[in-house]
Amino acid sequence: MRVSLEWLRDYVDITPSPSKLADILSMSGTSVERIEELASGVSGVIVGEVKRVENHPSSDRLRIAVTWDGKEEKKIVCGAPNLEVGMKVALALPGATFPSIGKEKLEKRVIRGIESWGMLLSGAELGISDDQSGILELPHDAPPGEDLRNYLSLDDVVFELEITPNRPDCMSMLGVAREIAALTGKKLSAPRCEVAESSEPAERLAKVEVENLEGCDRYTAKVITGVRVGPSPAWMQRRLHAVGLRSVNNVVDVTNYVMMELGQPLHAFDLNKVARKTIIVRNARPGEQLMTLDGVERQLNEKFLVIADFDEPIALAGIMGGEGTQVTDATTDVLLEAAHFNSVDILTASKRLGMRTDASSRFERGTDPLGTVLAARRAAALIKEVAGGEVAHGEIDISTRPIFPVEIELRTETVGRLLGLDISGEEIQKLLEPIELKVRRNGNVLHVEIPTFRVDLEREVDLVEEIARIYGYGRIPSFIPGGGGAKSGLTKRQKLENKVTELLISEGLSGVVAYSFILSRDLDLLLIPPGDRLRDCVAILNPLAETGELMRTTMLPGLMRVSLANMRRGNDDLAIFEKGRVFFSRGEQEHPLEIPQVGILLHGRREPLSWLEQERKFDFYDLKGMVENLIEGIGTVPPSFDSFSLPYAIPGRSTGVFLEGKLAGYLCQLLPEVVSGFGLSGDFYACELLLEELLDAANEEAQFKPFSRYPSVKVDVAFVVDDDLQSARLEDEIRRSGGDILFRVELFDVYKGPQLPPGKKSLAYSLQFSSPERTLTDEEVNSQLDLIIENAGKALGATIRGREQPNGQQS
Repeated sequence: MRVSLEWLRDYVDITPSPSKLADILSMSGTSVERIEELASGVSGVIVGEVKRVENHPSSDRLRIAVTWDGKEEKKIVCGAPNLEVGMKVALALPGATFPSIGKEKLEKRVIRGIESWGMLLSGAELGISDDQSGILELPHDAPPGEDLRNYLSLDDVVFELEITPNRPDCMSMLGVAREIAALTGKKLSAPRCEVAESSEPAERLAKVEVENLEGCDRYTAKVITGVRVGPSPAWMQRRLHAVGLRSVNNVVDVTNYVMMELGQPLHAFDLNKVARKTIIVRNARPGEQLMTLDGVERQLNEKFLVIADFDEPIALAGIMGGEGTQVTDATTDVLLEAAHFNSVDILTASKRLGMRTDASSRFERGTDPLGTVLAARRAAALIKEVAGGEVAHGEIDISTRPIFPVEIELRTETVGRLLGLDISGEEIQKLLEPIELKVRRNGNVLHVEIPTFRVDLEREVDLVEEIARIYGYGRIPSFIPGGGGAKSGLTKRQKLENKVTELLISEGLSGVVAYSFILSRDLDLLLIPPGDRLRDCVAILNPLAETGELMRTTMLPGLMRVSLANMRRGNDDLAIFEKGRVFFSRGEQEHPLEIPQVGILLHGRREPLSWLEQERKFDFYDLKGMVENLIEGIGTVPPSFDSFSLPYAIPGRSTGVFLEGKLAGYLCQLLPEVVSGFGLSGDFYACELLLEELLDAANEEAQFKPFSRYPSVKVDVAFVVDDDLQSARLEDEIRRSGGDILFRVELFDVYKGPQLPPGKKSLAYSLQFSSPERTLTDEEVNSQLDLIIENAGKALGATIRGREQPNGQQS
């Protein structure tokens, strides 16, 4: 939210510098994101008066304005359609600077043969409004010759505030001024709301009916007749522009001005366009439509709260008015609406329609139900000031329930215990009353009356937080609380998780963080069939379109999008990983199942280009090696790999990762059509591992296993097996049959060729036998080797192609 320093000074005397004030606000919980000086580019612009208007001899569009600058007359060539004799204008003389010409200085020019001594500026050229349809018209009492910066208080500073959702009272100038007054010890001055009214009662000019009492528990209306709709005065346009609002006309601008001033949204209806001059607050009916002020035809449903007349809806309650009853230049009679709507109803309609407005953002957070009358009176007074007209006597005020401030009991002992302060009830009272909390003391117990605009104060602890804010967080002493002897630090499980990250980084992988959301089409891009578990997604109620509408069941889409973002920026060589969670639906009545996972994605070159060696790109075995190193590094039992079909993997290029017989993840090379579906190209290798399975199989304490002091025996043996047999199955059989003396098994060669029967392949292993107790004999090794060969033949149909004897001879 943007707030104007010059506007704030209407309500509180501000003495700190803008930077100091920003620090004060930020330290109290109202963060200042940015400070902007508005009129830093305006100089040499003064108030001028148009004395005469002459026709330009060489142009039908241009005219000559003879202006008075307080000392002498100056001729200005001007093409503005609203130029009139007697106007007070913004006169830029030679040497002047203003936003529309940048850093250049205005020079005297000859236009169509006539010498022009400057320019008459519009609000847009000055940077104080968006209106560029004509020159800026100043009040008739503006003194010619006065510096425009001084006259319009252009030396304004705007603060960009981050208002937390629980502080709707700070979404107004008065709310922020209240904070500043309390923090600086100054007095708060509320705006004047008195207005001279006619004798005609408002109830005779309009009627209001509230059908949905839950959706609207208070509706206040004021009636102003005989208004003259036109441009707003310069000061109002400037203030609205400063806080980011566009000037429309004087009546509409007043509603926006009061909304920014008091935090109460208002709406102005052209009363003569309201059927039977009757306002009805109700729910929309089936099939109803409404053309809103943004020119969009809205389809309404029965849950939307609308403002209607006898014929049709004329506004979306709390969000936006309708085109049919908007205030135009022809409007003479106005009905002002100031209402209190149910925040949930407004939020629901706003989300479903995709409409976020300044009004809805305030109603969603909660407005003051007792503030409607004050806001309506303030707006009526301003309309009378800037647009004329007569304000009808009183207001139509429908309240469906009595509204009283709540009272909270606050104990000084609680304040001292939570804040560590030795503070008295009298001191607490002095801190709370400047923010308009009424305090009644009864010994060490304070009874605090909460104003209705502070919807965030509900409990005793909320008041303690207010005391801390106003007292100053920086003044609260810090100390180390006494401990109970409990040891701190990471658990063994947490240390293992951190080790997983360290091991992945040591493999050359870079950690990334992707959204936990996916788009529904992501599962289509991955070719996930209907009924697959990966389609058991949790839908998000209020999704952000760019991030996705489903909670992810796989990490692949996020990793692919990170890859795409990198490759678009020239980084084509990727080795990335993510630790996170995937989510599976368990029905509407249960929380989703959350599964911690590790995802890895490889693409491009394995190592940077070098003159020492040839370029090598990542392949499937790089990924397999990384996974094996990770599993070995955390002390998990050796993994086994077996065929595992995946819809998004190239057939034959995917395998499951098993730990003690349990599936712990998969490795694969992605299909080209899947890669291209995400806007990428080339070979991509992916892996997803179940983190819990890895940690469950890990040894939390590393155990030292000494090497044998006795010599080992190495034997090479080649098995002929079926071509479709996984090497992992044969290796498992070798290990099982090798007994206690088989120390290491390594596959060192795979052969397919004419020396083998069709459909066969040769797998050659290096076997290392060792004992920690003695030197092994050839007979012991040969006996165990025979058992390995026999069992491999029985279990897998393997035959021997070649075998090396322990003494190094072939057999």
